[in-house]
Amino acid sequence: MLAAGALAAILLAAQPQTDPLEQNFKNPPDSAKPRVWWHWMNGNITKEGIKLDLEWMKRVGIAGFQNFDAALNTPQIVDKRLVYMTPEWRDAFRYAATLADQLGLEMAIAGSPGWSESGGPWVKPEQAMKKYVWSETVVEGGRPFSGTLPKPPAVPGTYQNIPAGPGSGGA
Repeated sequence: MLAAGALAAILLAAQPQTDPLEQNFKNPPDSAKPRVWWHWMNGNITKEGIKLDLEWMKRVGIAGFQNFDAALNTPQIVDKRLVYMTPEWRDAFRYAATLADQLGLEMAIAGSPGWSESGGPWVKPEQAMKKYVWSETVVEGGRPFSGTLPKPPAVPGTYQNIPAGPGSGGA
């Protein structure tokens, strides 16, 4: 009996030990998997695209997403844009929520189009989020400059000059 017990102990000791950290790294639980931002860019949404995106997320190991309707000046790439909160948009959103649930994906939302309070359809362009752009020209000091300054890089949307220099509140 003692020999059988010793043999069992030797066999158990010879079994490879599983490291839980290594096992969880190889096959992480959903709580450790990444979540992503999923932008719906300016109504460029189709049910086919929703299905492809969500199935891909599940396949590559993403556990969930935050849906974000970004009403920006992006080019139209679908036959018909789905404008935020229209019946067609709501139908697509409902489809996305149902499919996410079926696939076991965690879903969260950003509750307004645009960038929260800085860029939704209710925000006037002059009050919306800004992007500073500039150009630079090297000149020789102590001489008048008569050249043409290059234009800053083009950006979509409203363009505003801002004052610059001492006392102007600008740069």
